[in-house]
Amino acid sequence: MRKSFFILISLCFLPVLALGADSKGNRKDNVISFGTSSGLISWANVTNPIYIALPGEDWTIGLEYGSKTISMDETTSSIKSTGSFNITDTGLFARYYYGNSFNSILALNSTTSEMTVTSTNASTGGSATGKLSTSAMRFTTGIGNEWTMDWGLQIGVDWLTGSALLSQSVSATMSDSSGTIDTNEAKTSMENLGTLVNVLSSIPGIMVFRIGFSF
Repeated sequence: MRKSFFILISLCFLPVLALGADSKGNRKDNVISFGTSSGLISWANVTNPIYIALPGEDWTIGLEYGSKTISMDETTSSIKSTGSFNITDTGLFARYYYGNSFNSILALNSTTSEMTVTSTNASTGGSATGKLSTSAMRFTTGIGNEWTMDWGLQIGVDWLTGSALLSQSVSATMSDSSGTIDTNEAKTSMENLGTLVNVLSSIPGIMVFRIGFSF
């Protein structure tokens, strides 16, 4: 619901912004901007990030931060692992503007998560509990437009972004088990769940909208 409302509001403003905003001049005059983002397809839909940036005529440099708790599961062989991740994502980004609004983004983000995982063997009913932590570093680049109005409203959209994992790690530690279950297989299932979180953090972005203010 939040994503649909966010995108709808942004789309309503785009025609006006494209026709009337002196974004280049406004970026040159302003000293700070802030806002949030959400997309049609985007990791931002998971972490709900906020950003703060130093706008400029040719370059904008900023920081972003997002966090959220989500539930996920992964099945390996006959074992299903489930848990709620506390995910935190922080990043540094830069935008280079080729003119009034068209720009490229370069970003470096770090994603970490922690959770308690329960693995269950569907055949035997046995279960095991463990702690799972993940971390990943990713690089993102893409193209988009960003408009800054004279009165401060800022609307942006990254039409397409691509990300690559520069590094990732997963750590699972078993703490308890009951019934009949292969703890090594349970640990592998937990680690696969952690790897899935890292991989999802680097999904491509399609129509990632931003809304905020600059002054």
